[in-house]
Amino acid sequence: MITTAEARLGRNMAILVVATAILQLLIGFVLIGPDTEGYSNDWGLLNGVVTFANSFGQVAVLIFAMKLFDMDNNPLLRLLGTIAIIGTTISTTIAISPAAHAAGGWTGTSFTPTQILDMDGAITYGTWFVFPVWVLLVSLQERGGNVLPSWGSLAGIGASILILVVNLGFLFSLLPETIVPFVWIVGGVILYPTFVFGMSRAFASKIN
Repeated sequence: MITTAEARLGRNMAILVVATAILQLLIGFVLIGPDTEGYSNDWGLLNGVVTFANSFGQVAVLIFAMKLFDMDNNPLLRLLGTIAIIGTTISTTIAISPAAHAAGGWTGTSFTPTQILDMDGAITYGTWFVFPVWVLLVSLQERGGNVLPSWGSLAGIGASILILVVNLGFLFSLLPETIVPFVWIVGGVILYPTFVFGMSRAFASKIN
């Protein structure tokens, strides 16, 4: 059973995820630009801070969702959620590393900021198969609207299927990289944040 304090924090972290997802789009497309490759010296630190906040919020949402949806009685969801927590935690801890390396100091000079960005994507790649499956199964389980609003579950189903199809398409070289902006906007800024906002309402329903 989720406590009121946990539900309140879960709600706040879910709202943080939604807000930072929108900020990530603005930073990526407006400030940095979609054609920029690698680390941005001008906006890299801001992007890293926002990414850190987004990933931190996602870790919190995953942890508290375990209790929200009583996943102790669903070992598959608990397993997938735990793997997703680990992968997202890695993204959280590495988010500001490119900016730290760009600034110099104790972080060393063995890797460039762009190489660290690439390593983050390489190390956590499998997370973006496991995490969407978790979102899909939760959304299917909750499509009746008992805890998660029905519109939230529909958004979760759409986001997870889109991300899974695209990742598989890239894995087997079936899709062009030109579709990345479309996927980022539809899946990462519209559908998934809508699912997470639905999670915020689910958490809110457990606050006494």
